[in-house]
Amino acid sequence: MRCFVCQAELKSSNMLVRHLRLVHGYLPGRNLRLKSLQTGCGSVFGTFSGFRKHLNTKHTEYLDQQAETDVTLNGAGEVVASNVDETPTSSEPSRNSEKSTLDKCASAVAQLKAAGLSQSTVNSFVSSMEEVFFEIHSQAKDAALQCLSPQDTENKNKIEESFKQLENGNPFKCLNTETKRNKHFKEKWGNAEPVEKVLGTRFDSRRNKSTRTYDQVIITDKFSYVPILETLKNIFDNLELTNMFKPRHIPKEGVYKDIKDANYFKENLLFSKENDALQIQLFYDDFETANPLGSKKGIHKLGAIYFTLRNFPPIFNSALINIHLCALFHAQDIKRYGFNLILEPLVNDIKVLETEGLHISMSESVIHGTIVQVTGNNLGLHGLFGCVESFSARYCCRFCLLEKTCFQTVL
Repeated sequence: MRCFVCQAELKSSNMLVRHLRLVHGYLPGRNLRLKSLQTGCGSVFGTFSGFRKHLNTKHTEYLDQQAETDVTLNGAGEVVASNVDETPTSSEPSRNSEKSTLDKCASAVAQLKAAGLSQSTVNSFVSSMEEVFFEIHSQAKDAALQCLSPQDTENKNKIEESFKQLENGNPFKCLNTETKRNKHFKEKWGNAEPVEKVLGTRFDSRRNKSTRTYDQVIITDKFSYVPILETLKNIFDNLELTNMFKPRHIPKEGVYKDIKDANYFKENLLFSKENDALQIQLFYDDFETANPLGSKKGIHKLGAIYFTLRNFPPIFNSALINIHLCALFHAQDIKRYGFNLILEPLVNDIKVLETEGLHISMSESVIHGTIVQVTGNNLGLHGLFGCVESFSARYCCRFCLLEKTCFQTVL
């Protein structure tokens, strides 16, 4: 492998990367540019991992299959190389240990995504950690080889083989792209993929770049629905949440502390018979994705429906991690198509939950559930229930028939 800076020849891609980092001072970053100088190739890469992968897959003929070179730096900063014969060994790292390390690294990356970091930031972090892992691996390998005498080739070969297997088990290699991360998250924890639902079609004007005129085109209006049944299954796959599910509220006569104390709950055909029935609370609200004071106000406004399970204690339901997205749609589509089409897949799943139930890991029997409460702000609930959405109207309250002029004086 040839260095594109000093034209030095090195035995492997790993040695070339170490050479670039330690001798020439190349570090990960947005301005990093690594060039492949192998015959007939001029590819340029922005990450060490991509550069190393390219060399290992596209230029295997330049790899020394008979020897692995140990690289260290002397005091003058020059490369000192010694060739060591490589023999296979039967020792392998524990698969359980590798899986545990991968799960821990994946959990750290998942926490960054949950914190709201951008995809590019997560990619940069994973790429940096991949290089950190490689550097620690190389330094440990150098330290182990320096403890042996130059004549002890047998033990050197064993160490070389062991570290080669560890190098192939770099956990961040399985997480360095969004596709790999999503695949691992789905296999490990499971996730409810959103489903696109078509609302209808409409005509709109779009600028034609070739003719520089506006043409009438057909636009398909869609919204995203996250299957609530799949989300519920994923919730109860978490053993910690399962332990919190058991009912803890003890009703007291004449004391109203929870919705379970109300007559609606006590007289409900489902909740009165099944103590473990799922109590789904929905929340609806609109939010602006653009500047709410700018010229694009209202155009990019989205509506969202969330749900929580009231079976869990309130202290846990107040955490964002336990507030789950159910549907996401353009607010303007409500006026065009109404709520019926948007709520249709949710209503169908709730009917299945009420009649057929759901198989979860915490219970041997089928568990049922239904909607126990719908919440939201005044504007959202008025639109959802078909009430007057203008609060300047004479009768603008959905709870009573009090006139607006009496709002400030009534006791």
